[in-house]
Amino acid sequence: VGLNATFVDVVDNTDPCNIIITRTWSLVDDCGNAAADQVQTITVQDNIAPTFTAPGDITIFSDASCAYDASVGVTGDVTDEADNCSVGLNATFVDVVDNTDPCNIIITRTWSLVDDCGNAAADQVQTITVQDNIAPTFTAPGDITIFSDASCAYDVSVGVTGDVTDEADNCSVGLNATFVDV
Repeated sequence: VGLNATFVDVVDNTDPCNIIITRTWSLVDDCGNAAADQVQTITVQDNIAPTFTAPGDITIFSDASCAYDASVGVTGDVTDEADNCSVGLNATFVDVVDNTDPCNIIITRTWSLVDDCGNAAADQVQTITVQDNIAPTFTAPGDITIFSDASCAYDVSVGVTGDVTDEADNCSVGLNATFVDV
């Protein structure tokens, strides 16, 4: 006659990343003879990484004092963080700033997300470009009338006609205005 073993499970889910099911198997024949119970341990682990979407690449601009705000409120935050077993996940980021070109600063923001069980989503990279779009300022010398000498020659050098003053810029230093005469 066909015998069928039966089982009883005891579940320990105190650690949702490592659930332990202790399954006790029993077998009794038609005459009431019982085999020794046998125990099977089943471990349930979460090995599925969470998912998320990093914000898109963005260009922001420096202000009048050459400062910029690359906060998440300005550059965007991760959306749709999700996981099969963990809740309340928040992605984190690390910035690497390349400011070798002060007119075009590149921030490489690497977003990461790890669930409560240590499963990591693939990192996602957002590129934040910081540009200076504020023009420099200066004051040109005033209009002037000069006179030619006895041989009809004249001197229009900057020393005679005047030079630009107060060259200034929010991000550049040492600027010198140039001119073209017509």
